[in-house]
Amino acid sequence: MLHETHKAPKVDSATLRQRLQADETKNAHKRQFERHKLFAPGVLIMMNSSQEIDGMIAEISSGGLRFRPASSYIQERNSEPVYIVLDDLRLSGRIRATRADGYGVQVLDEMTEESLREILQKYGD
Repeated sequence: MLHETHKAPKVDSATLRQRLQADETKNAHKRQFERHKLFAPGVLIMMNSSQEIDGMIAEISSGGLRFRPASSYIQERNSEPVYIVLDDLRLSGRIRATRADGYGVQVLDEMTEESLREILQKYGD
């Protein structure tokens, strides 16, 4: 009886990184608001189940943000309505993208420039 040796597929991380960067560049024109790097603790709350997920807000704009769950496992949750809690601020939104680096959330309660400026002063890169 012959035994086949199974090898793990080789992953070309350089090519993968280039593809991810190209995708970000390609979709940049679709963004209406300027994004800002951020490192702020936050909570994502699922409206339908009240499930709370602790994590970090890694990027923010007047119209959206990127939320990175503290857990290493990220479930596909596209189109799910959510609340994002950051300090005293509570924003309603909808998950528009699930990626390895977190959830892309469209903020339905558009933030004022003043609110955004305060957040960036406190947590901005």
